[in-house]
Amino acid sequence: MEKWSGKTVVSFLHFPANFANMKYFPLPIFFLMLGLAANGQDIQSLRASLMQYQFNALPLNPAYAGRLEATSFEAFYYGSFASQQQVSRSAMVSLHGRGGTAQQLGWGGVLQFHSQEAYNDLNFRPSFSRIIRMDNGNLSFGASLGINYFDVDELLVVTDLTSSFWSFDGGAGAYWHNQRSFVGLSMPNFFEKSLGQAEYNSGSLLRSRPINLHLGSLFRLNDDLYLKPTLLLSQAKIYGLPKSEAGPDYNLWSADVHTSVFVEGTYVIGLLAGYTKPDLGFEQTRLGVSATLLLGNFRLGYAIQYNNQAKSAVSLPASHTISAGYDFFENPEEGRRVF
Repeated sequence: MEKWSGKTVVSFLHFPANFANMKYFPLPIFFLMLGLAANGQDIQSLRASLMQYQFNALPLNPAYAGRLEATSFEAFYYGSFASQQQVSRSAMVSLHGRGGTAQQLGWGGVLQFHSQEAYNDLNFRPSFSRIIRMDNGNLSFGASLGINYFDVDELLVVTDLTSSFWSFDGGAGAYWHNQRSFVGLSMPNFFEKSLGQAEYNSGSLLRSRPINLHLGSLFRLNDDLYLKPTLLLSQAKIYGLPKSEAGPDYNLWSADVHTSVFVEGTYVIGLLAGYTKPDLGFEQTRLGVSATLLLGNFRLGYAIQYNNQAKSAVSLPASHTISAGYDFFENPEEGRRVF
């Protein structure tokens, strides 16, 4: 294995022989992640975790599309394995790459299945970006336009919804990066409009409209150890859909720090700490740990996050993240990156 150098931030292992046919890997992983999603009641601030964006920020920021010069695939499951009905569960797959003249256009798409007690939500969100090459890195501006289908359990009176419905949404963002640092500012859901039978519903589902600041950097500790702290600050507007007047109207503020250590370019160990303060409801804290194995262009990760509402009587089960990703570089040694 090569040592890490100033020019090459990360040096992964050579591609193992038994992974020679990994080009067909994403399809079974896609069905595995969708199959893991199950019912649970939604807690808005627990629908995602900063640990999900360690190697792929496309679900967070459309300007991340085309971050690599090769096509990249990512899939994960996020939720609880417990039988309690408090926590929602999600499965997500994303794909993105570059195209156009001089490889200055980014494209991507995110497909997410979100499940909870009252409804299931299927979302597809294509993204596009324009990449500007600069002396000190790359700057990109991106936009997305997505469509959602809400499969409502009409037998549950807690939602006061009488039929399933559709919505479409839009997002935008900016993303700058070089080999050692990145900064992203995004509004992944800055508008959303309901469609279909929405006008016949008297109730609403909780939705969020976040503004995210996501940044991180890489620091060399020695030849075999690198430290990567990342920070995510978010302010989210909570609203109701399909009828905003029938739902809540408040803000939710959150801050998360995820610090990872790269060991010999093969193992990544991370610690997470986070805090959420809503205008309505109880404050939440979270602690988590993540581990990722890097094998050539392939990566496999697991993380566990403990969520706590100290001032409420609600017991929140631990959330788990299972992730897998693959970068389609022709030469595996080119697949060197840390975010």
